[in-house]
Amino acid sequence: MRTLYLEAKCAHQLHYLDVTDEVCKARLHRRNASGEHEFTVSDEEFDLFTSYFVPPSNDEGFNVLLHRQ
Repeated sequence: MRTLYLEAKCAHQLHYLDVTDEVCKARLHRRNASGEHEFTVSDEEFDLFTSYFVPPSNDEGFNVLLHRQ
């Protein structure tokens, strides 16, 4: 992602949602139950996806906009 804004020479913001897994799963369950989204995610898939996530660090050079729960 960093390459995109560097090559484009444009301003950017990385929105980082600092939310617990419990809150994320509750939101995911509501979204799944609503039927308004064609893709549903199980708790197991969520755990797999998020196992690769690392919060942004200052040395990455992003302008981070932090959102807390």
